[in-house]
Amino acid sequence: MPLIFDEVQTGFGATGRLWAHEHFDLPAPPDIVTWAKKAQNGVLFVSQALAVFFQEEKKFNTTWEGDSVGMLRLMASLDRLNLDEVRRTGEIARGALEGLQARYPELIQTVRGLGVILAFDVVRSDWRDVLRDRAFRRGLILLPAGERALRFYPRYDTPEATIHEAVEILAASMEDILSHGAAVPLGPLLRVGTMTVPPGAVEIIDLEPRNFAEHRAGVMAVEIERYGSISHYPPDVLRAGRRPLLQYPAEAIEATLSNPRALGLALRFSGRIIAYAVGSPLEDHDEEGVHDDPHYGEHQTFYLLAMAIHPSVENAGEIEHGLLELLRERVVGQGYLRLSALVEERIRESGPAWLRSAEVLRIVDNCLRSGLRFVYLQARVAEVAVTGFQATR
Repeated sequence: MPLIFDEVQTGFGATGRLWAHEHFDLPAPPDIVTWAKKAQNGVLFVSQALAVFFQEEKKFNTTWEGDSVGMLRLMASLDRLNLDEVRRTGEIARGALEGLQARYPELIQTVRGLGVILAFDVVRSDWRDVLRDRAFRRGLILLPAGERALRFYPRYDTPEATIHEAVEILAASMEDILSHGAAVPLGPLLRVGTMTVPPGAVEIIDLEPRNFAEHRAGVMAVEIERYGSISHYPPDVLRAGRRPLLQYPAEAIEATLSNPRALGLALRFSGRIIAYAVGSPLEDHDEEGVHDDPHYGEHQTFYLLAMAIHPSVENAGEIEHGLLELLRERVVGQGYLRLSALVEERIRESGPAWLRSAEVLRIVDNCLRSGLRFVYLQARVAEVAVTGFQATR
């Protein structure tokens, strides 16, 4: 009986060796090895004992069939295979998946594979399909196998950062399932790559109770992408269930907008919200530092509750700067004299001049055990020259 290996997918280094069957320490070579896809042709390696059978003309259906152009592509790629690179990429990917399994043992199990041909099982078939859908909507394409498996095949030269990004997309998708089960609703919108946002092309949206429902999904997509992944924080980060407390729930943002003299802004570019900021009078809030604010009770200080820029925005600093200036204009227009906020220290350090000169009233190291330093600051906003960007309405 001939021994045949189908190496259509595994051949040419995918498992860390040139051929997957090399891992098996066979006492003799196989009689037939099939190879295609990366071969750019349909290829058969045949033992001498079976050579006579294949001397007659036969028809084989393959991905690429066979042609001279495909052979030229194959010849051009032969000397580019780096098995050390394949093994290194596979080790990184498998380690990342095993780390994911350790974080979510109630969801995934049996990480396995050789080289960059990897897979894992999801504990329930319906959750597998939902996980795949959620990952796709966040920008990661995975192929299923069997009833519960998902395949994870990085390219041979995939950068380590890209592998970890893919695993974090999986982690975020798992958080959705843990929160909602197999009935998790679809969305958010399809994830896009990084982009530079021309300030002049930004549309300004004033967030109000009457229109928040319309923009809620877009605002929360920004908030979740920026602050919502547990993987961004130490294991003991303070959380509400699976949600890190640094991520504001939609209900908190909506409740803030319902307060008298509340202000909210969203910036939209190419049909999607890329940034937002929301706040209301200081006296409406109970965050750390609020009750010690020297102007608490005067009703002349605006408290910036939440602000986030989508991580895909490459010029996030410029957009954040412009958003703060737009917010300051509206804060002054509402008659406020000051702006207070508990924000990441880097926002104060890189913000507009009026924010950089703000008085720091409290420093909060490792805020909510996030590993981030926050500062409670207060800035005078009246009589400040505007240096923000112009945007469309």
